[in-house]
Amino acid sequence: MSVLPPFALPRRPHAWLRAALALCALLGAAACAANQAATGPLPQFAQYEGEDVRSVKFEGELVVPEDSLRSVITTRVSRCSALGILPFCIGSFGKNDYHLDLAVLSRDVARIQLVHRDFGYYGTRVVPVVDAAAEDGVNVTFRVEAGDLVTLTGLAVTGIGHVEGAAALIGRLPLEQGEPFRRNDFLASVDTVRNWLLNRGYAYAQVLRNYEIDTIADVARVELAAAPGPVVTVDSIHIVGLYRLDPGTVRQQLAIRRGARLRGADLARSQRSLFDLELVSFAAVEVAPERLQVTPDSMELDADSIGSTVLVRVVEAPRYAADIALGYGTLDCLRAQGRNLDRNFLGGARRLEVNGLIAKVGVADPVNGLERSLCPAFNPDKRTTDTDSLIADALNYRLAANFLQPRLLATQTSLVAGLFTEQVSELDLYVRSATGAEVGVVRQILPQTLASLTLDVQRGRTQASDYFFCIAFEVCEREDIQAVQRSRWSNSVQLGLTQNRVRLDPFASGGHQFRTTVDFASPLLGSEDEYLRLMADGIIHRELREDVVLSVRLMGGTFFTGLLNDETGYIPPERRFYGGGPTGVRGFRFNELGPTVYVARPQRRSDAGFVVDTVRSSTGGTRTVLATTEVSFPIPVFTRFNVRGAAFLDAGQVWDTRDTLISRPGIRITPGVGGRFATPVGPFRLDVAYNPYQPEPGPLYGITESGDLIEMPLLREFRRRREGGWLSRLVLQVSLGNAL
Repeated sequence: MSVLPPFALPRRPHAWLRAALALCALLGAAACAANQAATGPLPQFAQYEGEDVRSVKFEGELVVPEDSLRSVITTRVSRCSALGILPFCIGSFGKNDYHLDLAVLSRDVARIQLVHRDFGYYGTRVVPVVDAAAEDGVNVTFRVEAGDLVTLTGLAVTGIGHVEGAAALIGRLPLEQGEPFRRNDFLASVDTVRNWLLNRGYAYAQVLRNYEIDTIADVARVELAAAPGPVVTVDSIHIVGLYRLDPGTVRQQLAIRRGARLRGADLARSQRSLFDLELVSFAAVEVAPERLQVTPDSMELDADSIGSTVLVRVVEAPRYAADIALGYGTLDCLRAQGRNLDRNFLGGARRLEVNGLIAKVGVADPVNGLERSLCPAFNPDKRTTDTDSLIADALNYRLAANFLQPRLLATQTSLVAGLFTEQVSELDLYVRSATGAEVGVVRQILPQTLASLTLDVQRGRTQASDYFFCIAFEVCEREDIQAVQRSRWSNSVQLGLTQNRVRLDPFASGGHQFRTTVDFASPLLGSEDEYLRLMADGIIHRELREDVVLSVRLMGGTFFTGLLNDETGYIPPERRFYGGGPTGVRGFRFNELGPTVYVARPQRRSDAGFVVDTVRSSTGGTRTVLATTEVSFPIPVFTRFNVRGAAFLDAGQVWDTRDTLISRPGIRITPGVGGRFATPVGPFRLDVAYNPYQPEPGPLYGITESGDLIEMPLLREFRRRREGGWLSRLVLQVSLGNAL
């Protein structure tokens, strides 16, 4: 029998134990590290986390425009953008660094898949690839394998058969059978059905949605199961948060009434009406929570009809606002202005604003004495005529009060009224004094549709030399100058209709706008001016495809009476039609299109002999037409800066039907391109248009040695020739706001 030798154990057992424990700890740490590396999104790219992103690309057969893909992802490229738009850096200024975030990258994969569903492509596979760039940083590539286009073959809406008008609802849904099954349209259809029920008094309506997709046949079927619940009527209205406003004023702003059906559109309209009160800084109109319901069983949704309490929450703004400003100007000397606003004048959220302005303090009579020291521009030694002295000594001032009565007689009608008196002058040019008033009513006749009727009464006088009447006021005919120089009543009635349903995001993306006005001035109103003016303006915006918008505008206006001949009346220059500028035919500068007059300045001798320098002025017309077509689109490089491009074609003209001695040209057509940049106060627009035409013709007047205008024109039809090459035919228009 043999005996096996014993194991050779260490003489110190605790040393062996320490070695075993150390080995286990080492193996455990390695396992933990392996497990940690395997966690988190896209672990295969963990070594690139935090690196600068140098490029972002898309590969594969793209069925969705690349601009749409870039707009939904948040992985950006590090780049320079000084002032937020210029593609360069000034040192570190303007440099935007974007680092790779794997969590963001994984969410971008899901976003790309969702945007494909928005276009109707389901089962899309997106594989992100990250590799080191040639310089520091990484390149990101999304390899896209689009799924198949799925077509909607079945659409059913259940649960609304008992509601009046249900049959016509399906035809108004964004989803259409035979069209691609787009995710956005699916979600919008759910909202359409629910809003349709809310606007019929089913305040607790819910819509369950379900769809099935056959991945082999690439077809989808949709079922929208509506649960309308009971018809809800308003049994009470609870208002909280009032301090100065009385409950009656708030109730007048509401579109809901006790005993009427509770409609979603009425809740939204009531909230907007409250915001229209400047005394309200916050407003919410909603179904009250259960603890505030007056009817105990208001949540018994199995009843056919129930009552519900509406909660109106209001936060009031400060009642008074006042400001004052002091200043100095070389052509105003000392000046001051102030404003006081009462947002609750006499209660009822009535608005009264009083503002005043005074200028030329220190140089105008009777507060003069500084014309030789602080304000040398008014030095009496520089005055050559009595008219110059009259203008320099006139004190500039304006005092005005404006009043607004909202919800006149508890209706959708508001009352506006105003009074003013003013005297305005420009050194060496003119002085005008006027006093007047206006009163009008504005009524909302449809959603986003206003009708207005305004009576404007004023009496004024303008004094200046004949030369400046022609150049500054665009009044060159002798009878017109005499009419403007004497004090005269100018009273008119204006009827207006406006509907604005344009969608702004922040640029116009759809909808329409329509505006028409009728102005009437007559001796029946005590007016010495006499005219009848009609103007209509319509704009339509339509999306041609994703983010490409077509805008069409058509505007026209005419005078039926007025300056059609010398006996039917006088039209003030500010009421006439003018053409050109950023909102007209953009190939012409502001007021450059239409009837024109030229004034020859005093001749001056030069090396080339006698030279006549002419100054051009527009006199306005009695008939106009304008048509504009514009296509706006995103610019790929500047998509993230909210910058868009535009291509446009403008056509229009302004005519004076009184003047038959000058041959008036036909329609002027000017093409152009431009850019749009979104700002907090509206789109900043930069347009460049091409004008192939010579300047408009017009009569040429001369000036006597005393500075008076020669009554008879030197030439009946004068045209100043355009100088320069094709660059001189480019017209730059810069403006803020929407052109269409």
